[in-house]
Amino acid sequence: MAGQPLNPRLLDRLAHLGVAVGTAAITPPTPPVPDGPTVPGDPDGPYGPAAWVGPTGVAPPRSPGDPGEDSPAVLPIESAVPGQVVENGHGRCYVSTVRRAADEIHAGERVAAALDACTASLASLTNRPDLADLDLARTAFIDTETTGLHGGTGTYAFLIGVGRFVGATFEVRQFFMRHPGEERAQLAAVADAVAGCGGLVTFNGRTFDVPLLSSRYTLHKLPVPLATDRHLDLLPPARRLWQRRLPSCALTSLEHHVLGLERADDVPGWLIPYRYFTYQRDGDARPLVGVFHHNALDILTMVSLVARLARAYRDPAAALHHGRDWLSLARIYAAAGDWERVVAACADALDRGLAPDDADEALHQLAWAAKRRCDWPRALAVWADLADADPPRRLYPFEELAKYWEHHAAPPDLAQALAYAENGRDLVAGGALRPRRGRRAALADLDHRIARLRRRIG
Repeated sequence: MAGQPLNPRLLDRLAHLGVAVGTAAITPPTPPVPDGPTVPGDPDGPYGPAAWVGPTGVAPPRSPGDPGEDSPAVLPIESAVPGQVVENGHGRCYVSTVRRAADEIHAGERVAAALDACTASLASLTNRPDLADLDLARTAFIDTETTGLHGGTGTYAFLIGVGRFVGATFEVRQFFMRHPGEERAQLAAVADAVAGCGGLVTFNGRTFDVPLLSSRYTLHKLPVPLATDRHLDLLPPARRLWQRRLPSCALTSLEHHVLGLERADDVPGWLIPYRYFTYQRDGDARPLVGVFHHNALDILTMVSLVARLARAYRDPAAALHHGRDWLSLARIYAAAGDWERVVAACADALDRGLAPDDADEALHQLAWAAKRRCDWPRALAVWADLADADPPRRLYPFEELAKYWEHHAAPPDLAQALAYAENGRDLVAGGALRPRRGRRAALADLDHRIARLRRRIG
């Protein structure tokens, strides 16, 4: 019990085991290094400024709004970013507004060109027939800046940008959460801003922005605005059209390679959460100026991308300049069953120049579309050119020519059909051609066809 002397025999046994009694010989432990940012933006922690370097290992550059040597120590958001405090029944948040004239050019497109975009073309390009009557004048363009890039209930959308056409201008309202206590008011203000909208446009929003915002509204027990199927996510159609040519279909990549826009002093996406954490720590909003600018540019680029995508489908000659893009468009037309446009797109792709594998695919699509339209002269010309190539690359032109002369020619020319079938079989048997369905299956099909033709001829 406490206060009683220990048994001498017990002390001897503990000493023999190497156990000391008391605290004099105990060395204070070294404080553990935290595994994560227990205090967001801790300058000495693993997520401090020294640790936040870019993909190349270089510390992030200073961007517009960063504090300089002669600047005050702290600049609040109200002084750093033009805007106003908005109050509703749930509290307050900060709102900044950016306006662009309808005739202003952004990323190679008039801002108002999105209003003239053919929504039926967008619906076909996205394989979403329900978007054919989407009213872009009553649609909200939404982009978020968050405290993390993986979503989940622990991720906040501290900045929510909402773009809408208002009269002769395009207006971007940016709803900012100065601290987590303002999230409920921020979400309610966004819901008011999109009230009356009949649709939604995002970039990768179906995967990220919309699920994140829905979870935040649900956590606050608020109705989820724009819970509609009229959601045009621009990333899938951009991938269908440009992924074949571009190394990345990120929004900034599309700006550079498709729209011809180069951002100056832009804040990289991976740095945005840290800038908000730093603001939460010290209250200095100057590093957030670039974040607001980044968010507004993303929304304006989505407006330009809507116009460019619709034009690429409806009038590709005015929007596409690379053969591989035309080939991607041909596949989109084929998925929609528009065989006349497939023929035209493949022809344009070949005229602009393609690598051998892409040229093979374009010729295959061209001949297949011509066959579906019963345009036999065009299909025969393509198949004959492929069969006469030295060396031939594919088996299908031999099979298609054999089918035509046996089943579609008037009158049938069975000898011609047999010659193409036997020629194709010889190339497969000799190893000159490697059919995609496998050598054994191809030989079995050809042997069956050859035997039938010989019986008919005999």
